[in-house]
Amino acid sequence: VYLESGQAPKALRDEVSAHLAALEERMGKKLGQADDPLLVSVRSGAKFSMPGMMDTVLNIGLSDASVAGLATQSGDERFAWDSYRRLIQMFGKTVLGVDGDLFEEALEDAKAAKKVTVDTDLAAADLKKL
Repeated sequence: VYLESGQAPKALRDEVSAHLAALEERMGKKLGQADDPLLVSVRSGAKFSMPGMMDTVLNIGLSDASVAGLATQSGDERFAWDSYRRLIQMFGKTVLGVDGDLFEEALEDAKAAKKVTVDTDLAAADLKKL
């Protein structure tokens, strides 16, 4: 239906909204909540799949506002910004069809600018800029 109309069916939107509301109630958090966000992952496939066969988008619920809440809640600003970077990368590649190499090149450029070779050597400020 989505491929034909460009929109999810209303019944699907309603069902997803109902399940999200139930999850938020159960977890005591809301998707995108600024101080302690509920984060979810979405897999683009069947309930049972073979490892490595389906793309997953992690950290849905992070935003410019909620990344600060995750940093505070986790006590690790770098972790929060790396999680947000990964959401943007996965969403761009998986959902929007952005060439994944563009994200990898930007990450490599950030590491080169800092004269480091591994992602974990980038500080929170580097990831925020990225």
